[in-house]
Amino acid sequence: MDPSFVSEYQAEIFAYKREMEIKHLPDPTYMDRQVELSWHYRVRLIEWLVEVHDRFDLLQETMHLCINYLDRFLSKISIPIDQLQLAGTVALLLASKYEEIQSPAIAELSFLGGDAYPPSRIRQAEIGMLRALNYDMGAPGPMSFLRRISRVDDFDIETRTLAKYLVDVTLCDHRFIGVPSSMVAAVGYRASMLLLDSGEWTAQHEHYSGYAEYTLSAGINVLLTMLEQPSQTHQALFNKYKHEQFMESSTYVQSLGLAKLRSLHYSS
Repeated sequence: MDPSFVSEYQAEIFAYKREMEIKHLPDPTYMDRQVELSWHYRVRLIEWLVEVHDRFDLLQETMHLCINYLDRFLSKISIPIDQLQLAGTVALLLASKYEEIQSPAIAELSFLGGDAYPPSRIRQAEIGMLRALNYDMGAPGPMSFLRRISRVDDFDIETRTLAKYLVDVTLCDHRFIGVPSSMVAAVGYRASMLLLDSGEWTAQHEHYSGYAEYTLSAGINVLLTMLEQPSQTHQALFNKYKHEQFMESSTYVQSLGLAKLRSLHYSS
């Protein structure tokens, strides 16, 4: 349920979400224990997952939950490179079952994966991931936090749509793995405001996000750097967000040019 529908309980709901987001954080150093994997392979997998996610027109929340499951699983289990796509497929399947009214059919996911893993293998791996995650599937994502912050600006559609793009971009960089979803939402929203030149981070923004602006500066700088070269950091997301339904967010950012993006960096 969207907390905005039960306004009298919003403070308690978001306090609980802030507790749960910390509990469900993956280990940002897990790649040190993966023998065959690297952060490069993670980016390639996410690029593919974005395309599959888009193919089924799934919710944005589903994608973020998928990557949370994937990173938490890899925080606990070391896998060979030839099982990474299987882990991503299962993570998307489980996230879809949690968030969507109807999840993609396993046979379709198998087909989109080039039939590298038959449905029976995906079902078997699904059980393995559930056990590795201890059946604890309710990790809060950034979207509810983003909606809460956007109240300050009367849910301005331009700021919020661009922020959705920026929040998705954070999925592609491992430096955000250990960052709570509430902070990811605040980083994305403040970066959107900067890119649109839409004003200061006010006391209200700080209240509804839970973050002072200075605490967001490091994350915003990483995000702005990622936006400089989308073909190297998040090509699939760039292609998705260049369409009119997303207000051509990615092409708008690219149109600003490198000088503008770099001028928005916070000084250390």
